[in-house]
Amino acid sequence: MIASLFKSEGFSIIGLILDVVIMGTLIFYYFIGARFVDHDLSNFLMFMDTGSYIFMYFAIKCLWVKPKVVNYLIAKELGESKEVIEEQELDLQTSKIRGIYFFIISVVMLIITKLRMQPELQADAISMNPVFIFVGVIIILIWLVLDIYRKKKYGIFLFKTIVPLVVTTWIIIATIILS
Repeated sequence: MIASLFKSEGFSIIGLILDVVIMGTLIFYYFIGARFVDHDLSNFLMFMDTGSYIFMYFAIKCLWVKPKVVNYLIAKELGESKEVIEEQELDLQTSKIRGIYFFIISVVMLIITKLRMQPELQADAISMNPVFIFVGVIIILIWLVLDIYRKKKYGIFLFKTIVPLVVTTWIIIATIILS
């Protein structure tokens, strides 16, 4: 979040350094994965695959700002402390940049998983995806019911269902790519 703040304020050199560190770390993971065999490689692939889903969740959570905007407007209207409002403003200012970071990391982790995937480990690496998809569908339905309830009670449709919907879609896409 600090790097996002610096980028939003125009201090791009720190953001550039952070970009290089993030990309360096992902490249490091790529080359580390080349040394693993058997069970270690299986764990590495599971880590990268599941990490891709988690970072996609964070990306969509940061990029979908409508609920944050509503909370910010409510806090301003209720006269919350200046500190709380400034924190929410900062969160809104940096959400897009953080979301893009998380999205790129998610995609790169999936690419590393695909590049390091070995045919004999393929079934094991994506064996949990049907369970993740099933749980994702259940979460989508729950959030949809909550969104409809909020629409009827408060008159605003936040569409928080978009987060589990996109993550579940990402899991389906990843399963197709890794198969």
